[in-house]
Amino acid sequence: MFGPLPVLHRIVLGAASLVFGVIAGMWIAHFTALPVAISGGALAGGLLGLLAAYVLVHNPHAQPRTVRISRRR
Repeated sequence: MFGPLPVLHRIVLGAASLVFGVIAGMWIAHFTALPVAISGGALAGGLLGLLAAYVLVHNPHAQPRTVRISRRR
């Protein structure tokens, strides 16, 4: 877990892990003898990539942030 990240960084990290999961699933499925293994491997890799993205950016212990309000007169 990387902790609280800006939204853009979370999106980029999620997309990168999804792409890596799909490619890894296709690569592993390429070495099997089944003809539909590449699409199934891509699907399984994509799902694992989404799970990995969630685990990487999810903060299980939400911590309150202090907010300072300054009132100008």
